[in-house]
Amino acid sequence: MAVAMKSRVEVAERMTAAEFFRDAPETQKAELINGVMIVHSPALDIHERLQLFLVTLLRTYVEEHDLGEVRGSRTAVELAQDQVYEPDILFVSRERSDIIQPKGVVGAPDLVIEILSASTVSHDRGAKLRGYERAGVRELWLIDPYGPAGTEFYRLEEQRYIPVMPDARGILTSSAVPGFWMDVAWLWPEERFISVRQALARIEPSHG
Repeated sequence: MAVAMKSRVEVAERMTAAEFFRDAPETQKAELINGVMIVHSPALDIHERLQLFLVTLLRTYVEEHDLGEVRGSRTAVELAQDQVYEPDILFVSRERSDIIQPKGVVGAPDLVIEILSASTVSHDRGAKLRGYERAGVRELWLIDPYGPAGTEFYRLEEQRYIPVMPDARGILTSSAVPGFWMDVAWLWPEERFISVRQALARIEPSHG
């Protein structure tokens, strides 16, 4: 899997979620994984362009249908006393919007999207995947910005993640966001991403 290199700093002293919120840097992305704070350096452009496309598409769709709330990469998600993540994109349904609090999200989002990099992939596929599973995140997308080979999609069934695949047309239908689907080819364009307006025009006829 050809994910982009991105350095990180691990603060090895164990801490709780309360200590993390007190001590985590405000100007950098940081996460608490198994009680260890990890501070990430800035993402590369390929990561940021994909993140911007997906968060804009998902947020626009969700707002137009009043389905809930979408957040980007600096929203803290507290899943346990030793687990506080900052996923690249998350969705919380309107019915569960009370888990969005001033400090971030306290509890499991309905959908989490992580865009992989070389320095985070071991956490994203390991401790964080297990953390999302334990907490009850209904749907998890792990996207390799360089192509489909390293990309994985999961849905929670009977408290365990089950891998899911796009259909024969390359369509991935969300189980967490009602009516939302995506052509996975949109994730890896040869040049520009499809415009959000064009993508929504394709999605909307199937909403319901």
